[in-house]
Amino acid sequence: MSTRAETVEQDLVDIPRPAEGGPWGNWRRQLPALVWMEFRRTFLSRRALGPWLLALLPITILGLRAIWPNAVERPGNVGEATAIFAGTFQFHLRLVIFFGCVAIFGNLIRREVLDRSLHYAFLTPLRRELLALGKYLAGVLGTGLLFGGATLAAFVLAYLPYRSADFFLRGPGFGHLFAYLGVTWLACIGYGAAFLALAFFVKSPALPAVALFGWESINFLLPPLLKRFSVIYWLQDLCPVPVNHGPLAVIADPPNPWIAIPGLLLLSAALLALSAWKVRRMEVRYEDE
Repeated sequence: MSTRAETVEQDLVDIPRPAEGGPWGNWRRQLPALVWMEFRRTFLSRRALGPWLLALLPITILGLRAIWPNAVERPGNVGEATAIFAGTFQFHLRLVIFFGCVAIFGNLIRREVLDRSLHYAFLTPLRRELLALGKYLAGVLGTGLLFGGATLAAFVLAYLPYRSADFFLRGPGFGHLFAYLGVTWLACIGYGAAFLALAFFVKSPALPAVALFGWESINFLLPPLLKRFSVIYWLQDLCPVPVNHGPLAVIADPPNPWIAIPGLLLLSAALLALSAWKVRRMEVRYEDE
């Protein structure tokens, strides 16, 4: 038995056993322990090095600009900082968060199959739907904190070289920040559900992730109906600064926030339900790996 498998087995021993009181009582007892176990194994280990490095990219870019001599010619032009961060956040959203979610959610199941430890979870007196939910919530919590923290740090660094006190105290500064943080968490929720579901149907998330990345990248060229079948469609218009896609973009009415947010949450819930359905019927076949 590998060291990794032994660790997983020991972690599962710490999950509370089922008790009388109905299934909801067991979920309340077992789910927090399961989320913390998965969070610790996923984000407090060397496996999280890639997502951590990705999260540092926007911080590094704006940090270098903040300390570089004469990088800002007009410190009073706060609008320039707003435009720069808006562009940086699109990079953060479309690349950093996207591939960070690929690395985290795409391997929540795949990792245990490769480590030959998934059968321990299936042998534990734990409903398989709860296992999928616990992994998903741990992934959302970890990616939300990681990439949300990167968003916050990058936002501060973008405005640091400017005289931006009035923008925050009397202007929309804090409103912009909360909007960007909200979009970051929604992106983790949406992409996380998508890649967790994919992990149950494909052996490697790499090729589907590239295909989905291409689909998300050409969203601005798609007809209005097809635009809706992507996560980025529901997110980009929630950003406080509109995105300019150029003259080739197909014009479509932006979704109302009161529709976009519930729509994305419903899509994520449907994908999570698909994962729960699949894990109920999943058989562990290590010899195929």
